[in-house]
Amino acid sequence: MLVQTHFPRKLAPRRYDQYLASGWFRGSVMLYKVDLLCIESGIYGVVNIRTNLERFEFKKSQRKRKARCDRAFSVSIGKAKPDAEKEALYALHKDRFKGFIHPTLNEYLTSGFHRTVFDTREICVYDGDRLVAVSYFDMGEQSMASLIGLQHPDYRQYGLGIYTMLKEIEFGKSAGFKWYYPGYVLDLPSDFDYKLELGDFEYYTPTKRWGAYKRFNPEETTGARVRSAMRDLREALSGTGIPFEERYYPYFSLGYMAPWQLEFLTVPHFFELAEVDGRRLIVGYEPVKREFRLLDVGLTEDFNHLVRMDHSAGLDTEGAHFMDMLQVRRVLFQSEDVAPLVTQLVARGWARPDGMA
Repeated sequence: MLVQTHFPRKLAPRRYDQYLASGWFRGSVMLYKVDLLCIESGIYGVVNIRTNLERFEFKKSQRKRKARCDRAFSVSIGKAKPDAEKEALYALHKDRFKGFIHPTLNEYLTSGFHRTVFDTREICVYDGDRLVAVSYFDMGEQSMASLIGLQHPDYRQYGLGIYTMLKEIEFGKSAGFKWYYPGYVLDLPSDFDYKLELGDFEYYTPTKRWGAYKRFNPEETTGARVRSAMRDLREALSGTGIPFEERYYPYFSLGYMAPWQLEFLTVPHFFELAEVDGRRLIVGYEPVKREFRLLDVGLTEDFNHLVRMDHSAGLDTEGAHFMDMLQVRRVLFQSEDVAPLVTQLVARGWARPDGMA
């Protein structure tokens, strides 16, 4: 399954360890597992990473950063307590987040509930009485999961985002935790790669085991497979003279999460051939079925209210993203290879007479 979600009503620390070790993340009040993201006009594979705190040794540069910040600031560690000052820091950071964004810090941590099943702690960094950084992490039995770090832009030169992660690791080592999960990186170079500078990491392999990150092969991810399939489809359409408009569809993951009977679109990247009165004829690659599809899709405006998140500015690019939920009306054709799909389109009269795009 490309996307899985679970809303636990109770969660023992050891059980949380098991979820983390099986490639799950915590998002607000749910646990989720995802292999693919559609962000900033791109398709990316998700790569879970972790480090063994029992073997972790601070580098010289990290010790210097930690010592410098320890002298300049005071630090407190305790139960997570979002408040107005922390919400203000979150608001300052929303423009750097990519993809879908929770509107507030409280929504990010609790989805508005008074309590959750997660044991969440915060590290607060103060310059005098001024909060200049805060980070949040969950604790299991032997594992801790870093959730988010926020720093005031006036203190960017201190690198407080890295500093709070180093303080999380310091706390984890002193408390006897074994595993530190800082979330994920992507299968292509991205802004998430700063996490890899912390030390030696393991990654969650396609065979559902953990292996040394230095052996990570970006060609083995779901993201690489989708990108390759869509390149083949683009070349085939262009070579046959079939006109299309390119679209990225960040809502594809909701198609796997929907608890209703309607079939929502699960194609993260597609080419639109035609649009009439809200109905669209599209072609794309379905990553779970591993097949190319010709689809008749339509808007599902009645369900847009279910998306309670904002989205980053990069998802507003004119024409690049389709930011309404789409329902599959009909599957008109499907095949494992791209050639039969293009042959079907030519037979239906979609190729230009001169064969040129």
